[in-house]
Amino acid sequence: MEPEPKLFGLAVENIPIVNIQEEFETHKALLADDEFRKKLLNMRDPVETPFLIWKGLPKNLLTYFLQRATLGVEACVSAAAKWEATARGLLTDELAQKMEDPFRLHGQGTADVFYNRLPAVLDREYALERCDPRLWATTQQFYREIRNPLFHGYQLCRPEAEQVSEAVALLDSIQAWIDLVSLAPRIQLIPLVTRAASAPAPAPPSHTADRRSPAR
Repeated sequence: MEPEPKLFGLAVENIPIVNIQEEFETHKALLADDEFRKKLLNMRDPVETPFLIWKGLPKNLLTYFLQRATLGVEACVSAAAKWEATARGLLTDELAQKMEDPFRLHGQGTADVFYNRLPAVLDREYALERCDPRLWATTQQFYREIRNPLFHGYQLCRPEAEQVSEAVALLDSIQAWIDLVSLAPRIQLIPLVTRAASAPAPAPPSHTADRRSPAR
């Protein structure tokens, strides 16, 4: 079904999760690649990636990478929660409306909305602050100091690829948390070879180690 046009006749639709995850893994690999890092240091020629040809400043490309990676994780947790609610037969009209606009859940900031309030709709133990308090604390700091400014008129200042790679590694840990709490596993959404190339997921917290995915 075609989305309904809004202001200016524009329509919006969900980002295809397979596409955004493929982009995430591709950019993560580029940031770790020595040849790509050398190109960023000497951008006399455009930098080519599988998705674009960049002719601007290196800091703007790295800002773009981090913005897209963050957007991708937020899209994935939203899609995973909706997928899980549907699989469990929990997706009422009221819940669907909240999942379409998670800020209706009245969280304390964007990070709390996506990583605590939204998964807690399915099971309070799914909230990141309960599953992994240390990861949640780092995620809060990342949103407060990096993510929120990047989505409100700021850009990275003299970033290095290694620094952005560390930020993407944090987002990858959040993706692993999505897997661990039994929300639509990434392995079902992107090619196995891509997942195999990723760093291994951390061991699950003790209170989630025995959690089983519902029958698919």
